[in-house]
Amino acid sequence: MYNGTELWKKRIPLDMVTKTLSNGRVIETFPDLPENMYKALTVSAGKYPDKYAVIDDMGRRFTYSDLVKEVDRFAACLKHRFGIHKGDHVALMVYSSNEFCTAYLALIKIGAVTVMLPTKYKEPEIRSLVNKADLKCVICDRDFEGWFESDRKKGITVISYKPSHEKFAFDEYKDETYPIEPCEGGYEDHAVMMFTSGTTSESKGVMLTNFNFMHAAAAYKACFAVTDQDSTVLPVPSYMITGLSALFDLIIYSGGTVYLQRIFHADQVLECIRENQITFIHAAPTVYNLLLEQRDKFPELPSLRCMACGGSRTPKEKIKKIHEWLPDCEFHTVYGMTETTSPGTILPENAIESEHMGSNGIPVPGLCYKIVDEDGNELPAGETGEIMVSGACILDCYYKLDTDLYRDWWLDTGDVGYFTEDGYCYVMDRKKDMINRGGEKITSIDVENQLYQIEGIADAVVVGVPHKVYGETPVALIRLEKGAKWDEAGIQEYLRSRMAKYKIPSRIIFTEEIPLTPNGKVNKKLIRTMF
Repeated sequence: MYNGTELWKKRIPLDMVTKTLSNGRVIETFPDLPENMYKALTVSAGKYPDKYAVIDDMGRRFTYSDLVKEVDRFAACLKHRFGIHKGDHVALMVYSSNEFCTAYLALIKIGAVTVMLPTKYKEPEIRSLVNKADLKCVICDRDFEGWFESDRKKGITVISYKPSHEKFAFDEYKDETYPIEPCEGGYEDHAVMMFTSGTTSESKGVMLTNFNFMHAAAAYKACFAVTDQDSTVLPVPSYMITGLSALFDLIIYSGGTVYLQRIFHADQVLECIRENQITFIHAAPTVYNLLLEQRDKFPELPSLRCMACGGSRTPKEKIKKIHEWLPDCEFHTVYGMTETTSPGTILPENAIESEHMGSNGIPVPGLCYKIVDEDGNELPAGETGEIMVSGACILDCYYKLDTDLYRDWWLDTGDVGYFTEDGYCYVMDRKKDMINRGGEKITSIDVENQLYQIEGIADAVVVGVPHKVYGETPVALIRLEKGAKWDEAGIQEYLRSRMAKYKIPSRIIFTEEIPLTPNGKVNKKLIRTMF
């Protein structure tokens, strides 16, 4: 077993405490954490009342004291005008904006459960999630109001709004006086239901508690040395676990400033970093690929001190290119998932300087990992098996779903990998994405790593597809850099001297764009259909 607290104690000062929760679950966490993110907001507001907390891309700015007032007002309105109470499920389908921040924190104050609905989804996908969520209310941008007409007819409250540069959308409730009441969201209460990124029919409702979010924020703050002097811009949607936990919650808990953008545009993110002296960002490899394409326009970003990258594997070649672009900024890989409230493992040192650059780092404080075989037996360091994790930021449960993926507070991540003797995690592949070619096991990452070493390949995704003789065979979808000239035969020939013949993709398709899921991950299911 690999204990994150012990591994990080060798690097940073830690003073952890053990807590036994009401359900008998024992967690190791940080001392003196606020009960929830609303309480964390009020603590930061007490320290920095006149400092800007959130600034959105409409230029609307809330100081910490402003944000507390808006959250208090909207929470009172939700409770007394719309009848939202502790434990109610309220869907939030809004773009990253001051309205998102206010609604999310107001629901935490009430003790309601925020059900995150992705604004990138299409209406049928949203309907599938809504049918699973047992909603009492929907808060949405007016762009989506029509999607919930059938829910309104069933008695579900629908609150829609249209933000503008001139005013805050919830200003209409300022004329109505409702009593401001104490916070009702408890440490162990469910705070957020967030769906996993499978197809909508397969998506599971992940129930995350207030203590999950507070531990995640404290873990990131400790591992990345985040302070009130830090600021960030969200290069990912606020409804995703990275945007919500690893950026918004982290920075508000730390007393910094969050810049919000409704829609991602690489040049606008970089312009925001340059103009506002942003110090910290966290995004998926796909986002970094898009930022890299703009590096000639932004050759220097001196304020940026730290970049974190999670969501999927980051190829070494990409890390090297990012270092060449921004040599004074540290780059840290992160491994996590919705079920871990974002942080799972973090590479503690700057990736370019680490002998473990290709790893996913070590477990964060408060988490423990183990590698097991198919029978659940724990494996020693260096042996590959299924990755299991337990600890303070692991979900409470899946909504209305009993599954062997989560037993006795140990989560089966669905990933295959191994740990080194000194506690570094190497994620090899998703268990379901392992390719079995005639009994020979192939991890897509191995093949992709070789492809990324070829000059001119911008993106590469390897998947397995059915084969009449071998059962499965590897194939590759490749996006070339501008001006690069490669064909299928040339790439296959290049690989022959570098890897076993059975690992070489039997087919290669070139594309202008790698298909992604609405959550920004590579859509391997769709890619398989292309072959």
